[in-house]
Amino acid sequence: MRSSQGLLADRLAKERTYDAFGVFSAVERAQNPPGVLGRTLSRLQDVLVSGVSMSALILIPGVGAIAIQAWPSPFSVGCTAVSLIWTLGFVCRQLRLLDFLAGPPVGKAESARTVAVVGAGPVGLAVLKECAALGLDVTGFERKEGVGGVFRFDPRISGGVWDSARLTTSPWVTAFADFPPETESTQHLRHDEYLAYLERYARHFNLLERIQFECMVQEVSREEDGRWCIRVRDERTGEEREQRFDRVTICSGSNLQPRDVSLPGLDGFEGQIRHAATYKGPDEYRGKRIVVVGMGESGADIATELADCADTTLSIRRGKFLVPRVNPLNGLANDYDTNRVRYATPLEVRNWYMRFKRKLCFQTGEINRNSAFRAQMLDVSGVGPMSQTVTKNDDIIDPILEGRLRLRRDVVAFEGPDVIFADGLSQAADLVLFAHGFDPSFPFLCLPEDVPSRHPGNLYLNMFYPELGSAVSFCGFARPAIGAIPPTGELQARYVAQIFAGSRVLPTPDQMRADIEVRRRENERTYPAQPQPNLVVSWIRYMDKLAGLIGCRPDPWRLMLDPWLLWKVTVGPMTGSVYRIHGPGASEVAQHTVRRLPRMHQLRELLTLLGMQLWLWPLALFRPNSSLKADNSFL
Repeated sequence: MRSSQGLLADRLAKERTYDAFGVFSAVERAQNPPGVLGRTLSRLQDVLVSGVSMSALILIPGVGAIAIQAWPSPFSVGCTAVSLIWTLGFVCRQLRLLDFLAGPPVGKAESARTVAVVGAGPVGLAVLKECAALGLDVTGFERKEGVGGVFRFDPRISGGVWDSARLTTSPWVTAFADFPPETESTQHLRHDEYLAYLERYARHFNLLERIQFECMVQEVSREEDGRWCIRVRDERTGEEREQRFDRVTICSGSNLQPRDVSLPGLDGFEGQIRHAATYKGPDEYRGKRIVVVGMGESGADIATELADCADTTLSIRRGKFLVPRVNPLNGLANDYDTNRVRYATPLEVRNWYMRFKRKLCFQTGEINRNSAFRAQMLDVSGVGPMSQTVTKNDDIIDPILEGRLRLRRDVVAFEGPDVIFADGLSQAADLVLFAHGFDPSFPFLCLPEDVPSRHPGNLYLNMFYPELGSAVSFCGFARPAIGAIPPTGELQARYVAQIFAGSRVLPTPDQMRADIEVRRRENERTYPAQPQPNLVVSWIRYMDKLAGLIGCRPDPWRLMLDPWLLWKVTVGPMTGSVYRIHGPGASEVAQHTVRRLPRMHQLRELLTLLGMQLWLWPLALFRPNSSLKADNSFL
């Protein structure tokens, strides 16, 4: 019997002609031993990686001081002054030491008495909890028989999770800030495990009694007095009823309306066309010829599962930034890699640095076939790793390299039983499963005639219509490019609750429109491959903005009295718990979470990131709103 390496070599030879994305060539290249240059780079890479930061951290403040001692002159004094101002400015900006000069906008606003929440998924539960905590009379409406939204598995309903689905973010990153998970593991939860967590959350905060289950919202319309009339249908009895509220928050999620498909020959295709929303498990697909379209997180997981039981092809338009759910080097969840130090580096520099590290690995031989595949898929994606949404799936690589899953370019047409791909290849298929996303849809929402319907990505903070202010809001419609939706939705919930309770005020309509336009331009520049409008946000930057409005960003002066907590906030995994250390809603539980989670980066890489920041931080002053502006500060 041939070895696995021999079989892989056969596979590489067979597929080379059809290697449209170059992944097999990259894997073959990774198997070549490094040359003299590569071996030299391997020995020197610690110096190469940390040398820039060491020179920045030590030489900038130190050279001027040494020069004064050796050659006292106005020039050396000037150099010292510049270096000290440069370094002090860096420290003040990154630690936000002057932020006490500005606080969250406060004012007197009319408070609401009654609030309706449409949807009882993770974000809907957070809104219910935060509104109840501020004394508001809040009621939730959920069409399913329990909490959880898309995480409540129901084979009868299109949409939501399938039977074997796992979360793409780890338990501690996904969890609400003041309600940690019971598990100590960083392994990603199955959908039923996360559902159990949400049920514990709802019971702990007494939310179940506030939710009307198996109630389908039929219409949400505004009346002449400014209140909202909600018409719901009881799914058990078929009875319809109306209720009235001062405010409405829509938390129904963005995965309700599958994106339309329009391709030549679609109507005459002899196979079936489905959306990934209908996928509930592999049983009905066994033995069929399947084409899965799209390499987002759902598409990658589904294609990987089908590769074991069906003749499966994965069709993608471009490469993708792939990362494993769990880092194979240390066994930690890979989302622990998302920290404030890394994302304080300007976008273009961050993209360059990650690409440089991957190319260096090819030269030094410190790369395996999986990491070579990921590097090549990133290279052919056309944009930097930080300028696209990430797909957290490493399991898809082995089926592709072993021939159980074919990788093809995007579908451009259909002809009889055949699917035609962009590279000219075609193949017969029994079923094409489109995993190309959803379009936000709110068929139940009846807006006033003078208010144009908008995509949530064109709302203030993805939450508010400028024309309606706080009358209606949307929570859960901000998707981090890298990060987790629940902690983002929790901050939205905290802000909405403060607005409803009258302790915070929204900007004027003109200010909101101006902010929407700035955000739109930044989104186009940061995520050039994403269609416009979209729901994608820069995770830490977006949460910092919300936290600033709430008043719950960590207090730098208090953190300086607790150096260990300051260090953990700066270099530890990014979680919602960071925003419950100080300010409204502060929690000892959240502070304990921040202290306990391990950092992912090695010290030499942290030094490099710090050093690049020290050299580059003035760009944020001289190039506002550019790709060279940092996403966030260290705090």
